[in-house]
Amino acid sequence: MIRTIRRSALPVLAGLVLGSLFAAVLDRVLDDAITERTRRDLEDRLAHLSVEFATDFLPGARSHEKVRAVARQTGARVTLIAPDGTVLADSDVTPDKVPSLENHGARPEIVEARRVGVGFDRRSSATVDLPFVYVARRVGTESVPTGFVRLAISQQVLDAQEAPFRGTLFRVSLGAGLLVAVLFLAVRRRQQREFRQVRQGIAEAAEGRPPVLLSAATEESQEVFGVLARFARLVAAERAGSEKARLLARTVFEQVPVGLIVVDEALDLLDANPAALALFRAPTGVPRRALVDLVREPDILKLFEAGSAAATGVAHASEILRVPFDAVPERVLEVTVRALPHAVKSGEPSAIGVVRDVTEHERTETMRRRFVSDVSHELRTPVAAIRAAVETLAVEETLPPDLTRLLDILTRQSAQLQDLVSDLTDLSQIESGAVTLATEDVPLKGLLTGVVHDLAAFAAARGVAVTLEVPEELSVMGDRRRLAQVFRNLVDNAVKFSPAGARVDVLAESLAVAGEPPRAVVHVVDRGIGIPRSELANIFQRFYRVDPSRTKSVPGTGLGLAIVKHLLILHAGSIAVDSELGKGSRFSVTLPAAMPQGTTVQERR
Repeated sequence: MIRTIRRSALPVLAGLVLGSLFAAVLDRVLDDAITERTRRDLEDRLAHLSVEFATDFLPGARSHEKVRAVARQTGARVTLIAPDGTVLADSDVTPDKVPSLENHGARPEIVEARRVGVGFDRRSSATVDLPFVYVARRVGTESVPTGFVRLAISQQVLDAQEAPFRGTLFRVSLGAGLLVAVLFLAVRRRQQREFRQVRQGIAEAAEGRPPVLLSAATEESQEVFGVLARFARLVAAERAGSEKARLLARTVFEQVPVGLIVVDEALDLLDANPAALALFRAPTGVPRRALVDLVREPDILKLFEAGSAAATGVAHASEILRVPFDAVPERVLEVTVRALPHAVKSGEPSAIGVVRDVTEHERTETMRRRFVSDVSHELRTPVAAIRAAVETLAVEETLPPDLTRLLDILTRQSAQLQDLVSDLTDLSQIESGAVTLATEDVPLKGLLTGVVHDLAAFAAARGVAVTLEVPEELSVMGDRRRLAQVFRNLVDNAVKFSPAGARVDVLAESLAVAGEPPRAVVHVVDRGIGIPRSELANIFQRFYRVDPSRTKSVPGTGLGLAIVKHLLILHAGSIAVDSELGKGSRFSVTLPAAMPQGTTVQERR
């Protein structure tokens, strides 16, 4: 209440101050106007008096009597002054005191009158010690002045003339100030009322409800409420959509068959879906504060620590971990942890983990690899026997033409079958971890030159030219024989799928990225039939052929790229492919560059 009174009193006080200032300004204007009018009046009177006093510029009683008579007629103080400034007569000074008056030759009005004929000044009189308005006029010429007649009006007389106007002026000014204050209060109260309505309307619009505007609102408020109504409709629609999206996301989170775990930067458990609780044998409804309350396996916890520590959102940690449980001793979980961006404080999600039970998948893969290994091993002997028998028959010179043709078919098919068995055996060994890499510093120039030389006859037979461009100093760390196998498969494929007269390029370059170890990149580029972009993700699968109808004339087992992929994984490398149908393909292999001398490199398995 007191604050409201104070706020209401401020405009009133401001109005009073404004009215006072306005009155002071008008008083000054009024004073200047009356002074100017008095000056003009005195100048008019002096124009007549200068003629009357033209012969009276002599000291004596006669001059004094005439000055007093004129003063009574005009109501002003009259002074006669000699050309040299000596006072000859003054209506307010007795004749006996006139000789003692100061010389008036330096008075501002006399100086101005001597120069231009009429002079004016406003000051306190040194003779009677009262403020006066002075007007002097020169009698005679500028070169030969007879003297000066000066009239003066007391400031008190002028104040008396201004008094009636000044009272009215102050009353009107203060009334105007109060009126301004009242109008200001009325306008401010109306604005406050409308502001409260707008504030209430904003709150309602933020809740998605159209605001209600009173009929007495201004046009500006009506425009604001129109905008708020549209905003309210948008908020309502957005809220409805957000609620649906939230319910959908929550439903997916709870119903997805893989485990989902959300943690913050301190590895406090923020959320876990039922699938995750089931995977870790955790009861539902039990409060948990830390991730360790749910997950006890150190390897999984380290994976979450690595993902949560990267606040950029680009960290991606994925690993297949064997997690022993009492009920399932050989249980295998695949855990993927991704960092979430914008986690700036504790309590906000910083990483999400995806956990899948891949025990059956791993068991099936193990059985498949074992089966393939066993089958390929068992097929080696019969395939070798078939090839030996075919080669023995092929040396006979008296065979009938039909039998010769059949022997040619058997020779080709047995060779292809032997290649298939060899590739299956090789792939099984690589996948099972039975391959040991003899890691060394391998110069790429010599390695790729040997590969191109080995395939030169095959390329020439197909009419394909193979070019090589590799820096002399570029080396990689790896197993020389296995790396030759990788690039032989890639160049062999490029030649197979290139038309006669085409060119295959083998290019190598170094790759340096700040904060990462140096890498070497080898590109195998062909201008062949190309691969559809929809098929690029499948070409590294076993036995996969992009279009069997188009590639059935091209010999191969369909295992070459699968072998390449697994060998590069063993070398801590990677392969990428870019292709366009009908224009060719580019396979890019990235490998660790050779380390400086003196660095020990452990063998990889």
